[in-house]
Amino acid sequence: MRDAAMEGAAVTARLKRMLDEAECRRRNALSRTAPGLALAPGDVVTVVETFGANEAFLVEFNKQAKAGADACDWMGVLYPTEIEMLGASPQQT
Repeated sequence: MRDAAMEGAAVTARLKRMLDEAECRRRNALSRTAPGLALAPGDVVTVVETFGANEAFLVEFNKQAKAGADACDWMGVLYPTEIEMLGASPQQT
């Protein structure tokens, strides 16, 4: 799948389970994780890339919904059992 941002729409998903601070730190693909960052059920993530036949998803999470295009608080791989796909929404600039 091509980068979701290149498609003109952001594909979003809702987290189904808690990722505590330690798990967020361990699974973060970014070089840093903000102290105290944890993801809770219901948090919305943006799907950046899909691997295989929807076997895994590279997602990014922004604490503030209107974060800049070049910034996110957490990025990592989540699996279908961890997220509920919400669909596409128009890309915000």
